[in-house]
Amino acid sequence: MKKTKSQRFCKTRHAQQFVNWRSEFEDKYELDAYADPTEPVMLVDDTILSVRNATHNYRLIYIVPWVVGFWILLFVQLNTFGTDKANLNYAIYKIEQEKEILKKEVDYDKSQYFYYHMLVGNDGKSSWLDYIRAVRHYGTEGQRRSLQGTFIVISFLIIITMITTIGLIRFPRFADIYFDRKRGIVYTWRFGKVAACKFKNLGVREDKLGLVLFLYGEDKKHGYWAKSFYLQPTGRAHFNTENDNTFLMTQLFAFMGKGKSAVITEERFERPQPKSYLFIDKKPENFEQRLEEILKRDDKLPKLYAKHVF
Repeated sequence: MKKTKSQRFCKTRHAQQFVNWRSEFEDKYELDAYADPTEPVMLVDDTILSVRNATHNYRLIYIVPWVVGFWILLFVQLNTFGTDKANLNYAIYKIEQEKEILKKEVDYDKSQYFYYHMLVGNDGKSSWLDYIRAVRHYGTEGQRRSLQGTFIVISFLIIITMITTIGLIRFPRFADIYFDRKRGIVYTWRFGKVAACKFKNLGVREDKLGLVLFLYGEDKKHGYWAKSFYLQPTGRAHFNTENDNTFLMTQLFAFMGKGKSAVITEERFERPQPKSYLFIDKKPENFEQRLEEILKRDDKLPKLYAKHVF
């Protein structure tokens, strides 16, 4: 593909109608067909070209590191909680020392002796429970405050680690965004809500994350409203350049205008979906009927993304 420098709509905060750029792409960029049209294209056949939603990259780059980080912090806190070997040896030494004092029947505060004795435990190996009991019954005020603070930190880490882990496990593989050449439409769905528009009404904006597509979709508050969907033309979650976006946009124009032969060299292309998900965002019920209802109204879409910043 030949690359040519151009000034596009990446400098504006508002989306633009995608088809307004058809002539520039057809005049300035030459696209070759490939056996593999490269990511994020997932499927190409006679009717459909589908593109993977960018949330897959977000999951790997943002959610997974946070979950791993919280597990590491929790492990460190639990591993350092209680009495280490040096303090355990010191406690055993102090117990022997205190026993010698007790033999002399000297009147003194025995709380320290009881603290170390409870800390060591009956088997000479201090456990979390031994440490907690020793601090609660015979520890100083400072030790009790420290124990309370540690409990709060560990409890918080347990809660946040469980929440993020469950969130990661339940994070679904979102639906691809489908470009239907035969019907001249674009559609997808997210959490049971359908979003679609005619190709001529599709909105797009470029930013450092990649491409943002604007479709008309079901909305709890407005009934129907503009919905944004991210695409990333590379495997990077950041710093996608204009040239990175150009290749994918040229593929979309070529497929919708000329068909699969402008994009792929084979009869059909399908990329295997990632297998690192336990859940898939399933296609909503009555999809075709709901899709038609959106397409009856989607002429309002260009005014929405031209007026509002999403």
